[in-house]
Amino acid sequence: MRVERVTPIPISVPVEQALKTSKSADGDDEYHRILIVLETDTGVTGYGEIAPMAHWPRGLTQSACLDLLEDVLVPAVDETRVHRIPRLVEDLSSRLADEPFPLYGLEVALHDALARERELPMYEHLGGPVGGDPELECHYTVSIDEPSRVAEEARTAAADGYEAFKVKVGGDDFAAERENVRTIRETVPDARIRVDVNGAWSPDEAIRKIRRLDDDAGGLAFVEQPVSRDVVDGHARVRDRVPVPILADEACFSASDVARLATRGSADIVNLKLAKTGGFTGAKAAATVAAAHGVSCFVGGMLELGIGQAASAHFAVSTPEVAYPTGIFNVDVGDSLLANDDEWRIADATCTVPSSPGLGVELDSEALERCRTD
Repeated sequence: MRVERVTPIPISVPVEQALKTSKSADGDDEYHRILIVLETDTGVTGYGEIAPMAHWPRGLTQSACLDLLEDVLVPAVDETRVHRIPRLVEDLSSRLADEPFPLYGLEVALHDALARERELPMYEHLGGPVGGDPELECHYTVSIDEPSRVAEEARTAAADGYEAFKVKVGGDDFAAERENVRTIRETVPDARIRVDVNGAWSPDEAIRKIRRLDDDAGGLAFVEQPVSRDVVDGHARVRDRVPVPILADEACFSASDVARLATRGSADIVNLKLAKTGGFTGAKAAATVAAAHGVSCFVGGMLELGIGQAASAHFAVSTPEVAYPTGIFNVDVGDSLLANDDEWRIADATCTVPSSPGLGVELDSEALERCRTD
């Protein structure tokens, strides 16, 4: 089976539920994404998705991703055998250096085509579901917001079966953020609460604030990215001085990053996102290194639409190193662009990953036409 055509499609989807973080106080009005449609000479089509995330480390604008796809990646895979994915990924990674985002969508599309040809669900293609059942527990993400709204959100989420909550912090009003954490604890007494700083604090600030939030929560499950990835020794310093596990997100893109963080004593947990690792190959390698160093894994997302969420779900459910409820489906992104969106509904805070071939996604052509911007 050879690659016959790769079509990158720029899209823009209105946001239904803005996620307010320390990086984006007002949230986003639209999500600018790129869909990858990979056609083969056997009639099999694979899909991928790219969430450029320009404000992230190594992130790119949508137009920059399109340029790299059209100038570097697409020509490199033209007429190539799909079965050569490992060699292809190695070659493409060397061409892109430190820019994994565009590679992610293309690599996933290659795997999707291969799994569809083999008539295997992606989680079987990647090694099989951990524990035998392709099910994922999901957490609920709470934006930086007013405590009254947070209380209402927490009650609704708890009624829907959520027990794990991730609370965004690191904004301008720490008193309100403390109140949000206390509100969730009071509203959902058995909640497992973690907070995500998105690198907004200095090491000294992080130590002080984490201790207070840990008291407010009656014990935090973990703290995500308390300081900037550029503060090289800051993570280890914080980890040594607080009683809460530290999760690295913006500081962790690859297997080598995992090894570096573990060697320096900087993280107890790493957030593996396919967009950061350049796809399944890099994410599986990072998980293996994490296990070797005694570091746990968590799987998050980049606010992807249906295709990207599906890819992350298949990775998470097939990776034994993943030890925490996933953050893949952490907000309502609006139109998923999937015709079979109902198969991906979360029930009782659990996603049952479909067993149809490949990613288990069917593209909604009418929705795509509404959203494409090319």
